[in-house]
Amino acid sequence: MSFLIYVDDLAKLLEYHGRPIVVKLFADDVKVYLEIVNSDDADKLQCALELITNSAEDWQLSISMNKCNVLMIGKRTVCRKYYISGTELPHSA
Repeated sequence: MSFLIYVDDLAKLLEYHGRPIVVKLFADDVKVYLEIVNSDDADKLQCALELITNSAEDWQLSISMNKCNVLMIGKRTVCRKYYISGTELPHSA
């Protein structure tokens, strides 16, 4: 039951900050995505990653970095590197 509090808090946190980020939660997995058409959108996604990182730290939860990656679908109009805790996320093919 207490884990639900963590993920519910995360969803509310992202919603509260007014980011047009889509969040999918399932068990202990979190997926975030956003249509990126310009560099501002890329900044919003990075901001969401930072909010997730800060939330995990606040709740003393670890992020499994080996399960984190970036998947780009469609045209690559904005190329950007994304980071969690200073670690660059790998791109999936």
